[in-house]
Formats: sequence, C-alpha cells, structure tokens
Amino acid sequence: MLLTSRSIFGLKVVGIAVLYALLAKLVLAFFSNNGNVTLVWFPAGVGITTFLLGGKRYWPGVFIGAFLAGMLVGDSWLISACIATGNTLESWLGAWLLLGNPGFSLSLRRPRDFAWLTLTGFVAACFSALIGPMSLLLSEYLSAAALLPSMLHWWMADVLGIALVTPLILIWRNWPKDWFARRRLFETLAFLGLSFLSGQAAFLSWFPDLFNGYGQTYWAFLFVVWAAVRFGRHGVLLLIAMTAIQSLWGLLHRSGTLATGDLHNGLLNIWFYLFILASVGIPLALTLFHQQQTNQALQQSEARLNFALDTIDTGAWDLDLQDYSVHRTQRHDQIFGYSHLLPQWTYHTFLGHVLAEHREMVNSGFHQARATGENWDFECRIRRIDGEIRWIRGSGCHQHGNSPRMTGILQDITAYKLAEEDRQLGLLFYQHCGEAMMITEADATIVSINPAFSRITGYSAEDVIGKNARILGAGRHDDSFFTSMWQTINSTGQWQGEIWNRRKNGELYVEQLSINTIFDRSGIPLKRIGLFFDITQRKLDEEQLWKKANFDPLTGIGNRHLFCDRLTQDIKKAQRGRWFLALLVVDIEQLKEINERFGYAKGDKVLQEAAQRLLANVRETDLVARMDGAEFAIILTDLERIDSVERIAKLILQELAEPFTLEGDSIELHCRIGIAICPNDADHTEALKQAAMDAAKQAEAQSYQFATPPTML
Repeated sequence: MLLTSRSIFGLKVVGIAVLYALLAKLVLAFFSNNGNVTLVWFPAGVGITTFLLGGKRYWPGVFIGAFLAGMLVGDSWLISACIATGNTLESWLGAWLLLGNPGFSLSLRRPRDFAWLTLTGFVAACFSALIGPMSLLLSEYLSAAALLPSMLHWWMADVLGIALVTPLILIWRNWPKDWFARRRLFETLAFLGLSFLSGQAAFLSWFPDLFNGYGQTYWAFLFVVWAAVRFGRHGVLLLIAMTAIQSLWGLLHRSGTLATGDLHNGLLNIWFYLFILASVGIPLALTLFHQQQTNQALQQSEARLNFALDTIDTGAWDLDLQDYSVHRTQRHDQIFGYSHLLPQWTYHTFLGHVLAEHREMVNSGFHQARATGENWDFECRIRRIDGEIRWIRGSGCHQHGNSPRMTGILQDITAYKLAEEDRQLGLLFYQHCGEAMMITEADATIVSINPAFSRITGYSAEDVIGKNARILGAGRHDDSFFTSMWQTINSTGQWQGEIWNRRKNGELYVEQLSINTIFDRSGIPLKRIGLFFDITQRKLDEEQLWKKANFDPLTGIGNRHLFCDRLTQDIKKAQRGRWFLALLVVDIEQLKEINERFGYAKGDKVLQEAAQRLLANVRETDLVARMDGAEFAIILTDLERIDSVERIAKLILQELAEPFTLEGDSIELHCRIGIAICPNDADHTEALKQAAMDAAKQAEAQSYQFATPPTML
C-alpha cells in the first residue's frame, strides 16, 4: 500500500518529535543539575535545521518534541508547553533570519556562512533563554537569584547546539564520495582510528602512563587541521561530533582533562572547548573548501576558454608592457609554425615574424594604442618558422593593475583572405562578364542579376528581382518544351539549350542558356544559376547561309543542293516503309526563245511564276526544286498508288499550259515531264534522278513519260 503525501508528512513530524525529545531527555538526564537547565542543548540545532530544510510547516514536530522533553523530566504540562513555545520560536526565528539573508547559503561553502549561522544562533537563542527560565521562575522551579545564571546557561546551551548540530546535519546530508575508495582507504582508516584514540586518551584517560601531561586536549586541533586539509567539511564536523561525545562521556565518568570539579564546571570546560574547536575547525574547513571550489571553477573556466579558443582556432596572449614579455597559449605559437611553446616570447619576437611591408604599420599601431589606452587591432602577413607566408588578425586591450598589461587574441585568417580574394574575383567576374547571369531560388524566383543581363534583356534589377523567370518568356515554346526542360533540371540539376525569350521592349530574341543548381548538404536545391548570351544575330546569319546554300535565289524554291539532300533522305525513308516515292523532272522547252524575244527580265518572271504554279499543285510535304536553267524537279513522297502521280503530272501540264501574261505580253510554255518511281526504277539518288531525266527527254511536248510504263509497275 502506497503512502500518501499527508501520511509521509505525518511520519516526518513524528520522527522529528521523537528525535528532539530523546536528545532532550538524554541531555537533561545526564548533564543538568536541576533537570531543566544545562550547558549543552543539542536539540536546538535539530530544531533550526528542521525549519531550514523543511519549512515552517514542520513546526509541530519541534513543538511536540520540546513538549515531550519537559514532560519526560517531570515538568507540568503548562511549563512544558511554555518551554516548547520558546524553543519553537527560537528555531523559527533563526531559520527565518538565515533564509532571508542573501549572504548565507544552506550548502555552507564559505566561512561567512558559518559566521552568519553562529551570529543568528546568538540572536535566536535569546527567545528560548528568556521564555524558558521565566516559565520556571513563575512556576517556582527556580529562585529569583538563579534566574540570570539560568538564562545565561540556557542561551549558551542553545548557541552551542546550533553551532555544532546544524552544520553537522547540513553537511552530512550529502555523504562524502571518495573516503573509502581504494586509493584513500588507508588514510581514512588512519584518520578515524587515530582521532578516536586521541579522544579516548584525552577525555577517557586511556593510556595514562603513556600520554599523561602531554596536552591531550590540544591534539584535537591537530586532527582538525588534518581533517580540514584532507577530508574537508565532512571530516571536521565528524571529528567535532566525536570529540563532543567523548568529552561528555568522560565527564559522566569523571575522567579526562576537562572533567574537573563538579558537573557544572566540567560542562563549562566542555562548552568553551567545543565552541573554540568548532570556531577554529569549521571556518578552516570552509575556507579550504571554498578555495578548492574557486580553483576548480577557475580551472573549468580556463578549460572552457581554451576549448573555445581551440574550437575557433584562436590563440591568446598576455603582454607585459614593461618588459615586453608575453605569456600565451600553445595555439598562439602554433600559428607561427612552432610545434610547442617556446621558452621565451616577447613582443619583438612577434614583430620579427611580421613581413617588412607590414612591420611599420603594426608597430606604430601598437605604440599608439599603448600611449592612448585604446584597443590594438591589426591585420598583417607573417612568415612562419617554416617559411610559409600566412595572414593573421590580432586584437588586444589594456588591463589595469599593479603592472600595465595588454591581453588579446590572435587568429590565422589566411583561409578567410583567400576566400575573400576568390569572392572579390567572383564578384568582379559576375559584374563584368559578357554573359548574362541570373541567380534564382529553386522555384525560379529571381534574386540577383548582373549588368550583362540588363544589357541583353533591357530589364533592370528592380524590374525582375522577386519575380519568376517566366517574365522573360516569349510564348514561342509549348508546354512540352518546358516540361522536358524541368524534368532534366530536377533529375540532373542542369540543362542547356536554345530558348526564345522577349526583351522588355517586346522584341524577340533567342539565347543560348545554361542552368546549374546549387544543393545543400541534404541534396535539396538552394539556388539555380542561369548563364545565357544572345545568339539572335548568329541564328539569323546561319539561316541566311542555309538559305543561300539550299534555295534558288531567283524563284525562292529549293536548289539542286537541297534537292539532292532531300531525295537521299526520302529514298531511305521509302526503303524502310511500304510507300512509293516519285521523282518528276519538268523541262520547259522554249525558255531561250522567251529570253531572246521578251528579254531576260520577263524570262525570269516566267520562271518565278512557273515555280509558284508547280508549288500550287503539290502538297506541303513534297519538294519543288529548280535544278538548272528551265529544269525543275518535284519529289512526291508517301504515295500509296501510282495513278496519283499521273493525276499530279496532268495538273502540272495544264497549269503550265495556261498563258503567262506579263506587262501586256501573253507567253505560252511547252514542257515535258519525266517520271521515275522508287524503288521500282532505282533505289539510290543518282540513278533515280537519271531515270527521270531520261524519261523527260523521251516524252513528247506537253506530255509526261514514265521511266517504266505504269502497266509494268
């Protein structure tokens, strides 16, 4: 069955009351002349510690314990209640004063914590020392003559209890960790054994013949020093507690150096002895403990500082401005190429590593900072001990004290300088590159452009930054083009190709575009970089060259070169499929007579008009080309039937037979058409062309002739 919080609280209250009452009964039964007043009141320490650790809600434990103590020694319930009230108020007041004091710590880490505890005990004990004896006086347990001595003894007993028991409980609530470790076991046993034997000899007269007359009571102070140095606060308080028990036990047996005269005088001796022992031992232990904690904190702080400096690759230095000697960290010397700290380092040692072109600047800056008290900041190049040139950055500030000093840090910034140079070069290239550059987010939102971008597109940075790159779109590409492009970018991070865009003034242009992606460590796209240049003029030039190479300048239709390329491709296509290919050679007979009779200008007009009539009678997929002079060629592709070729040939003959009216002159043409079929007549370019030309020569005027009669195909 689990206990409730209320049940646990009740058990603690009962435990406090029982402990308080038993200690009180023990003290009053053996160390009191009248059963009510004593010089050692250890329950006072229990009471104030209860309020310090548990709070004021545990006051019933202290009150009940003190009340039971009075009842156990035969006091009336009224006297017991009054004394219990005084003891409870004493504990509450002492705890209230200590907890409200910012200079006091429950952990008892500093000597001033014990001083505040003792001074507070002086004040708080006054309440109990006033209420207790006055209650006994009013109840006629004390005479008027014994009132003041009783109040003094009461106060002394409570002060001693607070000074001894409260630190003992506060410190020993945390058990020492390493007393019984293997490396300390012998020393711990020696300390406990020897200090116990010393107390037995001093207070219980052990070994009288061996140690009599050698000041046994002072031996405890030697053991206090041992305890303070080696076992800290726990050791000192344990020794004092053991000494208190041994001295009181010796007093009961009327033995030992402190048990002189009657019980009262013996208690006075013990009180002063224990109080002095505690006043010496506890502050000594706390002083050493506080110093140890301070040293550990300084070591930890130094370790953290060194770790931080090492982490950021920084050396630290401390320069004496009188003799120029420098105390520094190992990283400081490593920056200059040394594998270990040099035995000596001065400001002039540092200056000797600085390159000549920077030495005067660094030295004048140092002396100016020294004269004005300002901070010293510098950047310079140094030559390491291995000859390598490095960049360093340093900073120092003045420290005011007994001797003027300057402390600071030093960093190797070579990598930063190189990166800065690369960045400047990259920025210079970015600003002056002839190619347009555009940096976008992963979703194509523009974040930066270079001047070449504005020069090519006409858009300024204010026009496009923050907008999607589609603002440049010309509408010349369909959705499939961009879908394919983004599929490539998303899968490879790259894309390059030609794309049509539109300038700010609406003019279309074509650019050669290259897109690359910058990814983060997890592979997520961060930025995309687009580089492009205007290839519009180049495309126009290429188009003009292609037209010159493939089109007849007079008629605008394909020339012999285009015809041969196209015929070769179409033959291969026909061979792969089940379609026919027909080649028609159209030969106009009287072009020479027309030129002689009407002039070359009208002869050219006739050829131009004839070319247009030929184009009008074929499909867009077919090719009409001028071979030479008055000879034309027509390639008919993807034919299922031969008779469709005859139909086209007849239409051409009819069209060309219609008179040509040019500036009032009516000109009639006579032509012959030769027809060759692939693959029936030939299966390669020259043979098929020759077959068609031969057929044209054999044809009669205004007729067509197959290379192979249609009935035989």
